[in-house]
Amino acid sequence: MLFVSITAALLLAVLDTLPAGMQAQDAEGWYKAHPGMARISQVNQDTHQIVDEFGRTRFFHGTNVVMKEPPWYRPFEWAPGVSSFGEQDVQNLHALGLNIVRLGHSWAGAEPVRGQYNQTFLDIMKKQTKLAEDYGLYVLVDVHQDVLARQFCGHGVPDVSRMRGPVGTAATDMAVQWFVKEDWVPGWKMYPFPLKPTPFPVDNKGFPSPQSLCGTVDWSLSYTSAAVCNAFGRLDNNYDGLGDAFAAYWKKLASEYVETTNVVGYNLLNEPWVGDSMADPTLLVPGVADHKVLEGLWNRAAKQIRTVDNDTLIWFEGATIDILSGFNNVPLGDGSKSVHSFHYYSPPQLSSISTTLNNRRKDNERLRTAGVLTELTFWMGENQQMQGLADAMSATDAHMVSWIGWAYENLYNSTSGQPYPELAKHYSRGYPAAVAGTPNSFSFDENSGTFKLQFTSDPNIKAPTEIILPPSTFPNGYKVQVSPDGSVLQYVPNKRTLALFTSSSIKNTINISATVSPR
Repeated sequence: MLFVSITAALLLAVLDTLPAGMQAQDAEGWYKAHPGMARISQVNQDTHQIVDEFGRTRFFHGTNVVMKEPPWYRPFEWAPGVSSFGEQDVQNLHALGLNIVRLGHSWAGAEPVRGQYNQTFLDIMKKQTKLAEDYGLYVLVDVHQDVLARQFCGHGVPDVSRMRGPVGTAATDMAVQWFVKEDWVPGWKMYPFPLKPTPFPVDNKGFPSPQSLCGTVDWSLSYTSAAVCNAFGRLDNNYDGLGDAFAAYWKKLASEYVETTNVVGYNLLNEPWVGDSMADPTLLVPGVADHKVLEGLWNRAAKQIRTVDNDTLIWFEGATIDILSGFNNVPLGDGSKSVHSFHYYSPPQLSSISTTLNNRRKDNERLRTAGVLTELTFWMGENQQMQGLADAMSATDAHMVSWIGWAYENLYNSTSGQPYPELAKHYSRGYPAAVAGTPNSFSFDENSGTFKLQFTSDPNIKAPTEIILPPSTFPNGYKVQVSPDGSVLQYVPNKRTLALFTSSSIKNTINISATVSPR
């Protein structure tokens, strides 16, 4: 009822100032004619921003949902603190004002036997993607990994495809591993050497045993172990067709999602390591691995994607130790069809969030593409960490950069089942989800609850600017000031969205500013 009264009030407020020919029902009619989510498949290479099918600049605030162990997907049944991903979860995310989920699609879950895809798993992922669409959430399809394989106390690539011989027979009870092989490195160099002088004992699947051993090694340092470096090198160099298998998996994913409206892109691989830095130490120089090894792997995957899907944006990451990107080009050379996906953690980033965002802007300009911050620290911590999160929110606004926090399960207090207020307030921000023109600046003041937007209108765009104003942040509604007077029609299509339709009488570009403050 509240959003209905707000809509009526806003319409009445602007009726007296509408330019000739601008009728209130135009807004309602537009939404009736366009009931679904806008398709997103383009980057404006001049503004370095993502745009939708109507030409609007798009911004995203969201969270990560990734399952790092079997069955490789989050349960549908609501379980705060466990990170389920079902209808209650997407309702919660919608209420918070979020509009994107980076959804992990584990290669291990999808292809347990080489060349044979687990369609049941893929159908579950598609069902969760559709649930997100039902509540206005875009999905970034993400192939996630951390330290590549369970043989290295990590996850990502497929591991055991079957058991060799009768189970329980001492001579034959061994796992057949189609990615990481036991003979890739000498026994004395097996994981986690050289982090520890003696390799971990393993079970019949090649996994460290007991599993508690994994907790004795800093997982982030595991990338420097001989076995992990070797395995990444083999993937990068297409040893035994592993790079081709990776690309084939992406072709399979693209064929599953090519017609899916709310898929905003394909994130090729989470936090790729630089490759076999023990064989080639120059890969540890920031930027070198991007053009020396990753560019080839990304092109290999992108070529397969484009055999079945020419439109969906391909999101690519550089090495996590990058300062400036070292890519010579984006995947397949088309910056209008790609997005630079990057993370901010300190460490490995040694500079401030603002410096990192400035560096990514330079990358975008050189590569003629867009960039999105797809991971940042978004969990409870000590005062310095929480201040860092607040600084990141202000910095991403100032640089007009979309962000996706890590991670959804961290939002909830598992005892009370309620979101941590300290985190929820950062998620529930006012922001422009769509701008009908060129955005010049926007900001949200968490103390006053005031949102400000300035943009240059585009008379060729008939779709509205859409501002997300979460009801939890504006419980008593809000008031809107727009300049110049009569430049827009205000309309509220749902409880969390304020739409601004640029007056049809405006034939040239003009600068428009909007300020929204809580009542």
